[in-house]
Amino acid sequence: MISNKTVPDLAYYRARITGRKEAVVDYDSKRRYTYAQIEQRASKLAAFLLEKLDLKKGDRVAFCSENSIAYIDTFFMSYKTGIIMTSYNYKMGKNEISVLLEQETPRVIFYSEKQKKLIEHFRQDGSNREYICIIGEPDKRDKYSYEDIMAYEAKGTAVYEPPCFDDVNMLIHTGGTTGGPKAAMMSYWAIFFNAISQILTASLNRQDCANVLLPFFHTAGWNVLMLPVLIAGGSVILTAEFCPETVLQIIESERPTVCIGIEPMYKAIARHPNFAKTDFSCYRWMLNGAAPISRGTMEIYLSKGVRVVNAYGMTEAGPNNLCPGVNDMTTEEISSKWSSVGRPMFFNNIRLVNEDGVDVPDGENGELLFNGNLTFSGYWRDEEKTQSTVRDKWLYTGDIAYKDEDGYFFICGRKKSMYVSGGENIYPIEIEHVLVGHPAVECACVFGVPDEKWGEVGKALIVLKPGCSVTKEELQAYVGENSASIKIPKYLGFLKELPRNPVGKVDIKAVVKMYGNCADE
Repeated sequence: MISNKTVPDLAYYRARITGRKEAVVDYDSKRRYTYAQIEQRASKLAAFLLEKLDLKKGDRVAFCSENSIAYIDTFFMSYKTGIIMTSYNYKMGKNEISVLLEQETPRVIFYSEKQKKLIEHFRQDGSNREYICIIGEPDKRDKYSYEDIMAYEAKGTAVYEPPCFDDVNMLIHTGGTTGGPKAAMMSYWAIFFNAISQILTASLNRQDCANVLLPFFHTAGWNVLMLPVLIAGGSVILTAEFCPETVLQIIESERPTVCIGIEPMYKAIARHPNFAKTDFSCYRWMLNGAAPISRGTMEIYLSKGVRVVNAYGMTEAGPNNLCPGVNDMTTEEISSKWSSVGRPMFFNNIRLVNEDGVDVPDGENGELLFNGNLTFSGYWRDEEKTQSTVRDKWLYTGDIAYKDEDGYFFICGRKKSMYVSGGENIYPIEIEHVLVGHPAVECACVFGVPDEKWGEVGKALIVLKPGCSVTKEELQAYVGENSASIKIPKYLGFLKELPRNPVGKVDIKAVVKMYGNCADE
């Protein structure tokens, strides 16, 4: 089988074909790297890890850092060595990361100066691992710096064991908003097919330039655009962290053609004083992920001639799963399907099933299932969780969706987030879409709370737009005018902001814990 064949050395082949072409722009340091330089850097890192630190195929190296060129070096290094890479969300608590460290036992942790305080907790756990600083001033206790790696000359003593397609390439952590982080094993096969899926679906090519807005501890930071663009021979622009002003500067100076972000980022960019005068004509399109973009935010960008669409991806399933055919859509077509996450991308097999596992017809809600070349290989050292997620070779996402007569998919919400009111299944996202259509509402979160008469009723938490005001009664009336009466929230609360996780999703677990009482806020 092809899955047991040796993985090709991507950096070597890309450098051989387009070695002089620019591959990566490190905007913070103003350094630019060609594909030949990326190949050289990946080779130096491979030799250093094998010869100097005695790592071998299957060992793990981890990141606890903001975005950096070192991530890209490590990705291409893995194709030469079979070393598995993983990255930790440094915004998590030290206890959560400690659990992951114990499970994954990385031999090396690449960190940044900003994360020194966090890293200090891990230095005390007695593990025999190396710490190497990739951004800023290293700790004096470190044996090696990243500069040492880039200056390393191979001795020729390393034993290279190239990976096979079914070997694990990355551990990408997923936990969504309802549970702790889990490590999804992404094989070289899955990573490669995700890249090819995006290249074919989105028509990516060597002229494309992607501005990377999302962090590399999230699957979308890697797999939606960054890796596909590099494999296609285009270029990517890195910044350590998201900054609206920097994004606008990059648009003016670097002229990126494609982008993946989340709504809070797009809102922050649109609110910046320089937004109105910035020329966005360089973009072919912009993708929104993590949670659906509101119509109001989408219209801001459509009015500037930028095609912005929602896409759907799950770490375990891809994430390149569903996306509108944005290259062939007019702004009018995008606006008419504004809440859709599009059609299946290349290599995705999809089903929508009811509680009995029977496929539902178009227009009816069902749980979204995937299988195919893009899906993960299971959870790291957690066979029980793997078997509960993958059944009969189909990955059960826990997301409820329906497909319209044009073949477009619409996400209704998480199966776990659904509540039952008066015997009716209510999906909060449908009510949230209505609420954010009100001119005074910035964002909304809806969930179910117990009710003696109806079983459960809706509670809505609202963040208003700056300078706007609206009453509970006015919002209830608005929902009633634009939806079924059973979907009118019984309780409402007005907040300054909603709790969110590091990738921009509303943290529903935190929301319910803080505001799950049966009362207005």
